[in-house]
Amino acid sequence: MNINLIYPQIPAILDRHIPETSITACGLLSDLTAQIKDQLQQSYKDTPFAQITILKAPIEFLIRKLATQARTQPASANLNIVLQFGASAQDDRWHAASGWTVTSQPNNTHSNQLADLLITQALKTLGLQAITNQTAAISQREQSPARLLDISTAPTVLTTNLYIDNRQNADFLRQSSGISKLASVHAAAIRQYLELSQ
Repeated sequence: MNINLIYPQIPAILDRHIPETSITACGLLSDLTAQIKDQLQQSYKDTPFAQITILKAPIEFLIRKLATQARTQPASANLNIVLQFGASAQDDRWHAASGWTVTSQPNNTHSNQLADLLITQALKTLGLQAITNQTAAISQREQSPARLLDISTAPTVLTTNLYIDNRQNADFLRQSSGISKLASVHAAAIRQYLELSQ
C-alpha cells in the first residue's frame, strides 16, 4: 500500500503566515509531513509494508495526480492523507476560529474508519478543546484541498491542523513539540488503520 501525505504548494505571495512571524503554513506543513513520515518509518523499520510518499505540488497538479491514481490503480493500493492549516484571513491579525478537524469522503467506509481513528487519537493527544466539527463547511471547494476528497477513489481524509491566525493555536504550532504531537496523531491513527486492514 502507498501512503500519500499530500499538501498543496502555495506561491509565497499567497502563503498564509502566523501573524507577527515569518512562519508560513507551507513551512509548517513541510515539517509536519516529514515528522509523520519519520514516525511511520520508525514504526515499521523491521516490517515495512507501506511506501510513504510526501506529495507537495500546486493544487491543480494534485487534482490531476489523484484523478490519474483513481483511473489507473485499485482503490486499495493507496491511502491519501491531505493536510492543511486553517486561517481566517490573510491580514496579519489574530482571529477567533480555532480547532483541529478531519473531513472524510462521503459514503466511503474506509475513509470514515480512518477519520474515526484520527478523531480518537486527536482527543487523546490534543484534548477535547482541539476538536471541532468534522464536517466543517469548505468554501471554494473546486480549488481547495477538499476537491481531492471528491476525485479520489482510494480512502482519503483531509485534516485541518489548527488555525495559524488564532493566537492560542499559533503558540502551539510555533513549538516543535506542537508539530510533533500533530504528527503523532496522524502516525498513530494510520498505524491502527493499517493493522485493522491486514
